[in-house]
Amino acid sequence: MPVKSKICFGKNGEPLTEYVSEYDAKQGAEHVKISYGQDLISKGKFPAACGEKNKVIPETIPRCLRRGVSFPYWCSCCGKWHLSPKNRRTPSRTCTFCKDSSGNSKELYETEEAAVQRAKIIEKEQGIKLKVYHCHYANGYHLTKSARGR
Repeated sequence: MPVKSKICFGKNGEPLTEYVSEYDAKQGAEHVKISYGQDLISKGKFPAACGEKNKVIPETIPRCLRRGVSFPYWCSCCGKWHLSPKNRRTPSRTCTFCKDSSGNSKELYETEEAAVQRAKIIEKEQGIKLKVYHCHYANGYHLTKSARGR
């Protein structure tokens, strides 16, 4: 059964809803699809999630689901699953070759479009202008603050 997080909060300051397992997430996604006509992504590493197993009260449905299609993601902060609007989905993984200026591994975006979308989200939310460049060591794209790119 999903609960409100005590650790993770959305941009609006509201606690995010947590889902414990991939199975529960997929079941919740199917229920929302049938009950509310909102198709959620429930494949691969992004199982969808929402509501209780057999009963979803509209007021308890996360705002991102009420306004359209969303996708779930596993949170490294709390170790649970949350939901995010589909338009924020930018598939990526940790690059095993490249580091940022602080020595942390960089995110490697699967497509140039995903990297561009993430750069737009960061610029809108944080005011940081980023450029996209192709990773010379892995199959994907990175973001950089550098004016010259890589």
